Amino acid sequence: MSEGVRKPYDEIKTHDGGAYSRFIASNICNASSRWQRDNAYWNGTGFSADARAFSAGDFTIVRNKTKGGKIQHQREAADIAADNQRRYTISLPITGFSELRQLGRESECRPGSMIMMSGSDLLSLQKSFESDTLTVMLPQDFVETRMTRSDDICARATPIGSLQRLIFASASALHETAADMASEELQKAVGVVGELVLLALGNLTDARSSVSPVRAANLMRAKRIIQARCSNPDLTLENVAKECGLSVRYLHVLFQDDGRTFRQYIVHERLHRAHHRLRFGSPATTNITDVAFAVGFSNVSHFSTAFRRVFSVAPRDVLRQGVK
Repeated sequence: MSEGVRKPYDEIKTHDGGAYSRFIASNICNASSRWQRDNAYWNGTGFSADARAFSAGDFTIVRNKTKGGKIQHQREAADIAADNQRRYTISLPITGFSELRQLGRESECRPGSMIMMSGSDLLSLQKSFESDTLTVMLPQDFVETRMTRSDDICARATPIGSLQRLIFASASALHETAADMASEELQKAVGVVGELVLLALGNLTDARSSVSPVRAANLMRAKRIIQARCSNPDLTLENVAKECGLSVRYLHVLFQDDGRTFRQYIVHERLHRAHHRLRFGSPATTNITDVAFAVGFSNVSHFSTAFRRVFSVAPRDVLRQGVK
């Protein structure tokens, strides 16, 4: 389902898991979703979802209540390619909790904390039996011109601290009054909440005054190209620089200032994609050599050595353990 399906206002009250999945795809991002009954809490009422979403351009605010079972959202490479989602998701749980896996990290987010997810990366998200969550969707450029290393923030549950009441009060009030706002007003209002969210997520400590918004935006554009092309074993710094319209030397300096070389960054991306494939793959049908080649490695021995160095475990062990 493409981003064009998104509506200025969308609401759903349903017991149908398929309808709920379509609501998520339309308003947040493409993902395969499934509901699993939790017998420990089962009360016989079945699954239900009650959600309202307000969108202005690429800015969206959603309040989403579900109960009756655990919800598993899985965002794979095909989903990313289908909607080309260039947004970040900020989750602020009111009740319940979620378990998240992205970029090789595993986090649990509960009330009193928030978490950011990238729409450009593989994702696994499981919500508890009953949950009530405020979700703020921000455009990629909005985030990446304000945070120089937004990929380091993603998939890390962050206590909101002293900004907690202000953020939740602002997001809740905005969601309640959004129906009466014009599109331009809503976009500005969600942007204000987004500024507070980024502040709470570490904008003040993470941002570096010496890095201009233009340099930060150029670096993030290069990273997105690498993320989209890293399965190509022949991808080079020259290829990325040409696609960005930048000089090779300038792009080399951008990566150097970011703390990792181009080569280190692309290997990082390939390894974490391989880890995700192995963790969610079936030992009966998943071949480690195929995974190594699929993410852009041309030498399986080099892949295995690099994998063990980063994750302190062999690829075959991750495949055997899988998702519990």
